[in-house]
Amino acid sequence: MFTLHETASTLSVQVVPAAPNGTSEILSDVSTHPVEDLPGAVWAAAEILIPKPTKRFPTPYIYVSNRNTGTELDPRGDSVAIFELLDKGTKNERLQLVKQIFTGLEQIRGMEFGPVEKGLEEFLIAAGVAGSGGVVMLKRVESGRDMEIVARNLDILNRSTFVWL
Repeated sequence: MFTLHETASTLSVQVVPAAPNGTSEILSDVSTHPVEDLPGAVWAAAEILIPKPTKRFPTPYIYVSNRNTGTELDPRGDSVAIFELLDKGTKNERLQLVKQIFTGLEQIRGMEFGPVEKGLEEFLIAAGVAGSGGVVMLKRVESGRDMEIVARNLDILNRSTFVWL
């Protein structure tokens, strides 16, 4: 089970606890926010996506959005962190940060991957809901280990949900 902790800006993985009120140890717990913080930055994790593996993207990377809610905004914008679960099912199971991608968005909210059945699983759309708002389209590269911005529209304000048609 993956849990994104908003105010702690962490991502954890643990075994699903037994019913009715079981507990389970946390196998791995990692920070989601960028390492190179500005003095007034305060990060809050927002959304977690784990797209289904495909032939083009066989590794189930974990994509997490981070919102800077502090007083000093990073000029690169909020980020999407990419994580990989290593050594799954062993005593060394752990999460590892692969890459931080800065979006140029402020208060990143909704994110959604394109539909696999339409061959659009390489694309991620995300929106900012503060400042100039805007939407950014990212493309997964290096088998999903990285992303590059392919389109940006700052005329679209305050969107937080997307549906691919």
